Amino acid sequence: MPQGKLALVGLGIGGEKGISLAGLEELKACGRVFAESYTNLLPEGTLQRLEKLAGKKIELLNREQVEGEKSIIEAASSTSVALVVPGDPMIATTHVSLVLAAKKKQIPVEIIHASSILSAAIGESGLQAYKFGKMVTLAYWRENYRPMAAYDVIAENLSRGLHTLLLLDIDEKLGPMKPSEAAGLLLEMEKTGKKSILLPETRILVLSGIGLADEVKRYLSLGDVALSRQMLPLPGVLVISGTLHFLESEYLQALP
Repeated sequence: MPQGKLALVGLGIGGEKGISLAGLEELKACGRVFAESYTNLLPEGTLQRLEKLAGKKIELLNREQVEGEKSIIEAASSTSVALVVPGDPMIATTHVSLVLAAKKKQIPVEIIHASSILSAAIGESGLQAYKFGKMVTLAYWRENYRPMAAYDVIAENLSRGLHTLLLLDIDEKLGPMKPSEAAGLLLEMEKTGKKSILLPETRILVLSGIGLADEVKRYLSLGDVALSRQMLPLPGVLVISGTLHFLESEYLQALP
């Protein structure tokens, strides 16, 4: 019986050009190539262009198929399989679970890393990396579901003078959360949290479409972001700054 293998290949940010040479060589060598796009968005046409580079068909899996693991593990038990992941493969806990499932079946696993929104957003922010506290995802509010976890993390980081990288929810039905929606939600959270940390005049850093040709960086008040109707490239993240070093402050003030 042929020996299988599972390779998790990071695509990096900004589309197919973010893949490493090692990652592309792995795709060319594998018997089957899968991809997922629910942990992050893929620019339109990315997989089609990547297929031409790799010289083979890429099968797009939905969230249930990746988290269910069965189809990937079954394929990897008898042939070499690659799963293409936006960003870096091991940032999402879903992929950690997949690696563990493969190892339980004694399937060899290889990880080929790539750039991530975590490192890219911190770098693009101009803020000092070691001054970031815990990151958090801002989840959509729904009927009977109004999580305050993001607000609590921001409050804790601010109490220590630390910056917060705020990832914005990507929902299969609602789509990626827009920065304006996120700002409005943060203002609503303040009404419940009542710590006076997220006020209309609080300035935040908006990073949209990082790694794309039309990426946008704006340092604006929370109220202005919430009211903005500007169409920004997605996905986006927000940064809530803590205590600023003078160079950090100078960098932010130089942004639009």
